[in-house]
Amino acid sequence: MRQGDVYLSDPSPLTGERELYLVISSDEYNEAAGPTVVVVEIETGTRYRATPFGTAVETPFGVALADRLLWLPRTQVGERFDRLDAELTWRVVDASCRVLRGAR
Repeated sequence: MRQGDVYLSDPSPLTGERELYLVISSDEYNEAAGPTVVVVEIETGTRYRATPFGTAVETPFGVALADRLLWLPRTQVGERFDRLDAELTWRVVDASCRVLRGAR
């Protein structure tokens, strides 16, 4: 599991829907093999679009929502689906940090 990896969750037991997650935790954190990983949700529908404030970033897979930051157990992230390029990954990580700091 590496920063920039995109994962597809297992189907929800309630709805059967699956989520896309982008791993944003650093490779050092991920290699420490702790029980959790830091991800953001990727919205695949048309409900969200990139914002001028940068809290939503367009990706080839949908819109990465920097304000939907989650610490998930590794066992709940799902299966690796693809990988986001380094530039887009950096933009999402930066946007997530800005959300946490309360800065634009």
